[in-house]
Amino acid sequence: MSPAGFTVVLTLACFVGSTISGLIGMAGGIFLLTVLVLMGLPLEAAIPLHAAIQLSSNTTRLIAYREHIRWSALKVFVLVALPLPILGLQLVSVLDEQVTKAIIGAVVLIAAWAPKGGLGALSERKAFGIAGALSGTLGVVIGATGPIIAPFLLREGWENEEIIATKATGQAFIHAQKIVAFGFAGYALSDLAWQLPPLIVAVIIGTYTGKWLLQFLSKDRFRLVYRVVLSAIALRLISALFVA
Repeated sequence: MSPAGFTVVLTLACFVGSTISGLIGMAGGIFLLTVLVLMGLPLEAAIPLHAAIQLSSNTTRLIAYREHIRWSALKVFVLVALPLPILGLQLVSVLDEQVTKAIIGAVVLIAAWAPKGGLGALSERKAFGIAGALSGTLGVVIGATGPIIAPFLLREGWENEEIIATKATGQAFIHAQKIVAFGFAGYALSDLAWQLPPLIVAVIIGTYTGKWLLQFLSKDRFRLVYRVVLSAIALRLISALFVA
């Protein structure tokens, strides 16, 4: 594929992924990573590029929904998650990535459909302390934090916009951490930096398209879609144990 064709396809993928995330708060990142892999981008280039795009996507989403961010929950999340990637890096050589993904997927699947609020029924401090600990540590191991955070956000009294805004802000923080870590590890975006401007524009347009579509989803329907999509992501994580 020519460089121009690559950029066009990736720009469309960024728009679609950001529209999905702008509407339900997740799944856009996994969609984008799938497209990058299918396009044959080397892993050493795909991982930092994905992190950079996701940082811009989550940052755009937190700006679009900024008045709905639950800062009290995020303070706990960030304070707990901040130092833990160091521990996660130590665990990379110890934990089996596929087994870890499968375990997380199973827990997420159960939590998504748990009665009486599931993990969202925990106190705010406890829920986001656990979410921060898991994301900060295991995000480095499995390369994904969205499925880890998501079940903790299904809280009684939280509106659709609060779920999307708070999740986006937490993930923006995690992606920023990952980019810094990639820099120390020797990864670089310099060869692909020229492609970022159109991708970021696509992310912005997609995010606000998703926000516009959100008005057509009731709270109950949003939570149903949220659980179904989260379950699909969880099953994908579990399948990693059986697919070579």
